[in-house]
Amino acid sequence: MTLDVLICCIDKGIVRINDTLADPRDDVHYIMSYQYTDERYLDLIPQALRNRHDVTLYTYKGRGLSANRNLALEKATADLVMYLDDDTRLTENTFDTIFGVMEEHADLDVAFFCASTYTGKPLKNYPSEECVINQMPEQYTISAIEMVARRRSIQGRVRFDERFGLGTPFLTCGEEDIWMIDAQKANLSMRYFPIKIVETSTLLKKAMIYVDAGVQRSYGAISYYKYGRKAWVKCFNYAVQSSKNRMCHFWPFMRHMAEGIRFMKKTS
Repeated sequence: MTLDVLICCIDKGIVRINDTLADPRDDVHYIMSYQYTDERYLDLIPQALRNRHDVTLYTYKGRGLSANRNLALEKATADLVMYLDDDTRLTENTFDTIFGVMEEHADLDVAFFCASTYTGKPLKNYPSEECVINQMPEQYTISAIEMVARRRSIQGRVRFDERFGLGTPFLTCGEEDIWMIDAQKANLSMRYFPIKIVETSTLLKKAMIYVDAGVQRSYGAISYYKYGRKAWVKCFNYAVQSSKNRMCHFWPFMRHMAEGIRFMKKTS
């Protein structure tokens, strides 16, 4: 069994990429998808990265994390794939954990694991028990860096929606939510395992729902993607309850979610 580690970064993020790589091993290959917004950033690519036989580097001008992840997946050829960002760190047991779980669960399409901060604090309120995943959990939100998938199960079938995510001007998060909805529609077999595989410094964008217009627009867009016209009612009720709880002002909150709904209607 082999694994392609799909690492996505942009511009200055490339200078810290060596910290993301583990020691070479025969069953693991790294696919680096490097976005740059100006040719001068190409000079920042570490020579050590070019010298590693287990790293394949792809560069292209542009921005958008979802587009970057999709490009990396297109280049993958291994049995398994996992996603990393430029601030993600692997643990000593990451690869042994992944191979062990996927070999034991031969019928599993996607496995979800845990992440922590660099100091070891759990990144989210993860479940303590192994469980089947049929949709985005209510207890916590799944991130791409927690996911390992069989390449043939998702390549050409489930992509990240490039209207969503970091680097996009309007819907600045929510790409994992859309991915989960599409994975469910594709009838993928998915399961969660309470085992840490990565560490990260990533700020959870969706936690800024009450202060960030892009996150609010994303919430409205996700609701429309999932519920269709019922999204209006769900977003209205959410805005009412949030304002009652003094988390936000009703009208700006509802207006931004409505913008997300209208955007999805226009682009669907």
